[in-house]
This record gives sequence, C-alpha cells and structure tokens, in this order.
Amino acid sequence: MERFQDENKILWSFSSEILVKCPKCESKASILKKPAEDCKCGKCKVTSFECKHCFTKPRQPIIKYVAYGKRYCINCRKSYEFESQAFKKKSLIYKTRCPHCNFQEEGKTKIKEIIEESKFEKGLMRERWYNLPLWFQKEFDNEIFWAYNLDHIYYLERYINAGLRERNSKVNYTSSLVARLPKFVKAAKNREKLLKILKKWKE
Repeated sequence: MERFQDENKILWSFSSEILVKCPKCESKASILKKPAEDCKCGKCKVTSFECKHCFTKPRQPIIKYVAYGKRYCINCRKSYEFESQAFKKKSLIYKTRCPHCNFQEEGKTKIKEIIEESKFEKGLMRERWYNLPLWFQKEFDNEIFWAYNLDHIYYLERYINAGLRERNSKVNYTSSLVARLPKFVKAAKNREKLLKILKKWKE
C-alpha cells in the first residue's frame, strides 16, 4: 500500500513558476517569481511573464475595487444591502443612501477586488498576477482539477495514489494544501481517473 505523509506544503510552495496559456499565441508560458534586486530583507519577490514562443509582454490586469455590505439606517432603523460601482482606488469608507428614506450616511465598508474581463472563456482557473488561464486544468464532474506546475503535479500524484494518507500534527494541519483539497480529489472512487489526468499532464 502506497503511503503519503503530509509535508504541510501550502499552495504558495508551488508558486515560483506557474505554467499558463500565453494570451497571444496560446502556447505554454510561465509566470515566474524571482528575488527583487533592491530587496534588503531577502524575502521580496518580483513577478514576470515569459513566453518562449512569441516573447510577448502582456500587461498586468487592471484591478478595481467594489464596496459592499449591509447597513442599518440610523434615521429609519431599517436594514439594507449595498454594492458600489467599481473604483480605481481602494477606500474603506463609503457613503450610502438608504433606499427606504433616502438618508445618506458614511461609514466603514467591506471591499472586494475585481479584474477586468479577459478574452479567455469564463470558468477557467487563473493565476492572480496576470489573470491568465492555468496550463494544467481539466473539468472533472462539474469541478476544475488543476495544478501550477510539474512539482505540484507530482505532489498531487503522490497524495492521490496513496492508500494510506497521514497528517502531520507538528503544525497547523488545516492550512496545508492537502487539507484544503476539494472532496472530489480526496475521494477514492476518483483515484484512477485523476491519476490518468496527471499522467497525461506529465507527458
């Protein structure tokens, strides 16, 4: 029986190179993270895009911010939900107008980031820096099975192939990549199908 012991790796452990689809030629390309030259702490990274087929230089996506939440009007005491239009700058203070009595009030708000639409079809798993689709991804039972790179694939393969899966209790187990895998990846009934996908990705 194959045995797998969680090494407590997180998704970030596999992010030094993320393989994606080039936005120009649609060939395999890379999102690379390298140490920043002017970094004094030794921990700062810079992110770059590299396509060895067409050498394009895509721009990073435009990120905008939307204020949203729920408030209780201090004038009429009724509750209402709100969501703003997209702004270029992030602000934790937002003025709303009560839909019940038109009273305006300003206060703290929740913020979510949105990225401008990509030319690629919706529903694909994307990386966060350039909003490009991952190279390794496949629809599986209405879910998306995906990986960043070959190291990520080998790690998933070891886990899925194992009949005995052991936790590592020395650190917070719930933060590990394995602990956060979706149920369809953990299910024994899907083992053979998922391993076939991983095998094809390695070719």
